[in-house]
Parts: sequence; structure tokens; C-alpha cells
Amino acid sequence: MKLNRSVSYAVGILLQIHDLAGEGYVTASTIARGCRFPPRFLYRILRRLVAAGLLRGTSGPGGGYALAAPPKRITLLEIVVGVEAGLEPSVLEPVSAKQRAAIDEINRLCEQNSRRFVADLKRVKLADLSRQKKSAGKSSRRPKKKSRSRKA
Repeated sequence: MKLNRSVSYAVGILLQIHDLAGEGYVTASTIARGCRFPPRFLYRILRRLVAAGLLRGTSGPGGGYALAAPPKRITLLEIVVGVEAGLEPSVLEPVSAKQRAAIDEINRLCEQNSRRFVADLKRVKLADLSRQKKSAGKSSRRPKKKSRSRKA
């Protein structure tokens, strides 16, 4: 199963909106300033997240985007399905009758892995991702150790 960059963009957008949630609706221009991906993708991903029911969007003065549910209720599966075309596993077709059993086994394994992957995505919440982001940010801000120069 391969996910495309849209998932990464969507997670980044949702985390940013979550971080700025205390400020009410977050404008697209504010979101764009915090993203490291082409702005042309921003509106496409925002539309998909609104259509998936993960974001609320409002236009006009004071408008923008807000999470449609608390971060502890938004699953990674909902995010992935909201921006991906689907999560169907690959299905191979045998090119000869002699290989049918081998291809059937490969397809069975792909289906099994797909079910496991979906179950894992259901368990991970946006709140979990936010905590991981914050703890990673703290660890990357460690002060550098002072180097001691040795005198000969």
C-alpha cells in the first residue's frame, strides 16, 4: 500500500489548524505560511478535508478553516480516506495457469496487510500526532554541548 503526498499535506494542515485553534478560524494564507509545499495544493487539500467532514470552512470576514471535530476523535484513517482515492490493496492477475496458486497467495497476503494497516490507521488520532509533533520539537531544541578545546 502506497500513500501519496496528499496525506502528508493533509496531516500538516490539520496539525497546523489544531495548533492555532485558540484563534478561531484559521485563514488559508496563515496555513500557507506554515506549510512547506506548493500553495496550489493547499486549496485542493482544504476542499477534500472539508468534503470529508474533517474541517469546517467559512467565507467572509473572520472566515477560514477549523477542525470539524476534536482532535481526539479524528482518526488517521479518516484523513487518509479523505484525501486518497482509496485504500484497496493491489491485486495481481496470473499470466499463466501454473502461477495461479502463487499469485493467489500474494493477493491473500496483500489483503491481510491491508486490513492490518486500516486497523492501525483507525487507532491513531490527530491528537496523538500532535503530541508526537510537540515532543519531537522539544527534543530538537536541545542545547548543543560546549566543546572544550584542549591546550597542548
